Amino acid sequence: MKFLVGFFSLEWMRVFDFIAPLIIRLFLAPMFWISGVKHLGLFSSPDFVLYNPMTWGNAEAFQQSVTAMSNTLFAGMGAETLIILLGSIEIAAAIMLVLGFAVRWVVLALMFVVVVLGLIAMGDAGFLNTMQQLVMSHGYTDMTNNLTEVYLVYFVLLLALFFMGAGRWFSLDWYIYRSFQKRLNDHTAHHDPFEIDATDEPGISKY
Repeated sequence: MKFLVGFFSLEWMRVFDFIAPLIIRLFLAPMFWISGVKHLGLFSSPDFVLYNPMTWGNAEAFQQSVTAMSNTLFAGMGAETLIILLGSIEIAAAIMLVLGFAVRWVVLALMFVVVVLGLIAMGDAGFLNTMQQLVMSHGYTDMTNNLTEVYLVYFVLLLALFFMGAGRWFSLDWYIYRSFQKRLNDHTAHHDPFEIDATDEPGISKY
């Protein structure tokens, strides 16, 4: 009976539970890296040289991103500041996703980015009209025609990753957790909460 319960609940496949979060991390990381690099206008200068950081930035490409942001509903928030914020989050998050470090916190930041980019992609259509078009016109995601649907898929993947975490074996989060857990267990094992203070002398009270 125990075997049947374990077999049909797929408990025996838990050894492979690291695959899904790893694939999602490695899938999303380059997407956000490229998006962040484009937003900040990095590595696109005609004079770009890898060993010369002074050539990494492209002021013209960055200004194009700022101009595009200025024509959206977030224009009043400071387009330049918002572009720098979004691009910086995307680039830092891409690196941390690959390393599997602080993944849940990274995912929360990326959810904010995805929501902002999704709202920008909607343009003047608005959220309700965009969702109505998605459901009523064809009933499935046609990601080649609508960036909003792309960001919706990204959000769903991020939500799944938030609850799964970074996964085992191929993430810094897992090794950090194991290290702290081991220290906690060692401390608990050597500490007896009912142990009498060794400095106490028999018959003499401290109070």
